[in-house]
Amino acid sequence: MKKIIKGFIFAIMAFLGSANIFASEKSEGAVERYAIYIGSNEGGNNKRLMYAGTDAASFQNIMSDIGGIRKSNSILLLDPEKDDVDNAMEYISELINKNKESAKRSEFVFYYSGHSDENALLLGKNFYDYSSLKATISNVPSDVHVVILDSCYSGNFIRTKGGLKQKPFLLDDSSVIKGHAYLSSSSSQEFSQESDEIGSSFFTNAMITGLRGAADSSGDKKVTLNELYSYAFSETLSKTENSSAGPQHPNYNITLVGSGDLVLSDISESDCILTLKKELTGRVIIRDKNGKLISEINKTSAGPVYLAMEEGSYGVTVIAETITLQGTFKLTAGNNFVLSADKLSPVLRKSNALRGEDSEDSALANDSEEIVSEEDIILRPVTFSFFNSEFFRREGKKLKTNLSFGILGSETYETDGAMFAFGGNWSEIVNGVQAAYVFNSVHEIKGAQGAGIFNYADEVLGAQGAGILNIAGNVKYAQGAGIVNVAKEKVTGAQGSGVFNYAGNVEGVQGTCVGNISKDNVRGAQGAMVLNVAGKKVDGFQGSMVFNYAGSVHGVQAGLVNVCTGDVDGLQLGLVNFSKNGIFEIGQSFTTENEVRVTLNSGKKYLYSVVGLAASWDKCDDDTPEEEQYATIILGLGTRLEVWRFNFDFEVLANDLLSKDENSNHEDDDLKSTWYPSLRTSVGFSPVKHLQFFAGAMMSFEVEENDEAFEMRKNTTVIHTSDSHVKLHPEFDFGVRFQL
Repeated sequence: MKKIIKGFIFAIMAFLGSANIFASEKSEGAVERYAIYIGSNEGGNNKRLMYAGTDAASFQNIMSDIGGIRKSNSILLLDPEKDDVDNAMEYISELINKNKESAKRSEFVFYYSGHSDENALLLGKNFYDYSSLKATISNVPSDVHVVILDSCYSGNFIRTKGGLKQKPFLLDDSSVIKGHAYLSSSSSQEFSQESDEIGSSFFTNAMITGLRGAADSSGDKKVTLNELYSYAFSETLSKTENSSAGPQHPNYNITLVGSGDLVLSDISESDCILTLKKELTGRVIIRDKNGKLISEINKTSAGPVYLAMEEGSYGVTVIAETITLQGTFKLTAGNNFVLSADKLSPVLRKSNALRGEDSEDSALANDSEEIVSEEDIILRPVTFSFFNSEFFRREGKKLKTNLSFGILGSETYETDGAMFAFGGNWSEIVNGVQAAYVFNSVHEIKGAQGAGIFNYADEVLGAQGAGILNIAGNVKYAQGAGIVNVAKEKVTGAQGSGVFNYAGNVEGVQGTCVGNISKDNVRGAQGAMVLNVAGKKVDGFQGSMVFNYAGSVHGVQAGLVNVCTGDVDGLQLGLVNFSKNGIFEIGQSFTTENEVRVTLNSGKKYLYSVVGLAASWDKCDDDTPEEEQYATIILGLGTRLEVWRFNFDFEVLANDLLSKDENSNHEDDDLKSTWYPSLRTSVGFSPVKHLQFFAGAMMSFEVEENDEAFEMRKNTTVIHTSDSHVKLHPEFDFGVRFQL
């Protein structure tokens, strides 16, 4: 019995010690940055803008990712009134004053996208005149003010009496600087323009593209204000000089005093970096998988270009002087993807007649347009061969077919019907069914893919099934395998396996008999018999019979052991629960019934679990007869109310008293189990962090079925109720808790 007690206590202490690996100390930064981002589509009687709000949100995201401005230090305002802007200024000012002691320098960024006229910003039906706005921004107690205005006539804001245009620069956290930097999207007499094609204003799109790394002319993976302004000026002017509204000229006014370069963005801070090789030249156009323009860069051979991007799938077009290249690529967290010409394919250039030209001039234009496609497309309604792929691969052809049969291999550019192979299949696009006994591999599936052993697909829009393994870039409906599923980026639907699942993102259901792993976010449900791991966030339900792990939880995490290294916004249900914003504490107390109790409380304050052990401290020595020795396992749920340094707990407990079974005929020490319920309330006081003293009162319930437990405990105090079959046993305990 002593071994049981000591082993249980040591197990709890060992787990508590190992849990320290999840604790981290916050380090103080040398520079604290703050920001207000405003997007105002409404502007009085002016035409409603389409992209001011999304531009402000995009600017916040890029500055949060690689601009050093935490979202907790920033405010996003969409279609605000003047009072909303003033309130935001006051809040940021209070935040800067609060953190001033711990920061070497503070910097404030004010971004506005919306309507304006020659004298003021137009916030709905309100006006915020430039002089008042400038005074309000100047009152923000930061060392540096960076103001970016993307609106018509915004050049009037920077025309201040006594102001001088100086060479713009920002500085890193090792430099010293004070002053302001004002950037405007247009001059004092020009319109600022937005575009449906890029889904943004020209100026903000150029700014964001430049911050991603396109403006990094030095190649040091850092973008300074000088580099950013030069890039934004050039790009904005080039894209608007032929527009009906006329060319748009960004302006600046800098009055910064100091030395060094204050960096606006650091590309190396991004989780995903795209490197455009030095040899890759031309107009590089990058779009996401939905076709939205992400970046458009004039790439020269001066050196490589590094771009900070988000994780995902992209398409790229490179328009060079004599050739146009296209291709796709994927970015994954923690990886630097290098894009070179050999990873792209040449495409046909379209010859378009220009309006207003006569037929002879158009013919000359068409004759001068060079067609640079290196691959012809072979059209075959039905193909059948032993080696479909070999001939066309040698000839550099692409085969488009409706139905393809192959014995050892089958390769096409696009299949609109079905592909069958004994050895394996490969196709760029499948618009129907692809099946193989051994192997399948396609760029995109819009139907179903099945194999006896292995499947691979860059994107699945239907169902994918295999006897052993599935791998897919995106799964939007269902993926199933006898043993293993792997979807490196996203599962939107269901992923199920007999043994194991792995997915980058899950936005539906991920389930297996053994274990689930998702390195990124889980949105929906993740369930396994043994193990669940979600690297970043669970937004829904994560349940396992044994162990759950997540970066943060917004929902429910249920298992024997639940670990969340971040915050839990929801519930943790299990014997042992750990989270950054929850309870995790071990306590020891002595009761008035001569028992010593060791308990572990873990979980959320409004619902935590209790697991522990109790034993009579005067009956644990070797002189006590074995038939009088016992130990009680404690399991229960509790809730806590905190007031200043005091906490008030209420717990519902189930107690299992283990003692020697005297009626056993075996020579081994068989144990007898007797359950009884208890209610417990306690008051705790924390004089210092991580330490708490407490006193509690507990009421245990005795009925005929568990009276042996109380005979073994020899409770001295008994309260008889009106029901002769129920007795109450009160007791008190006093102890100390250590909190993680």
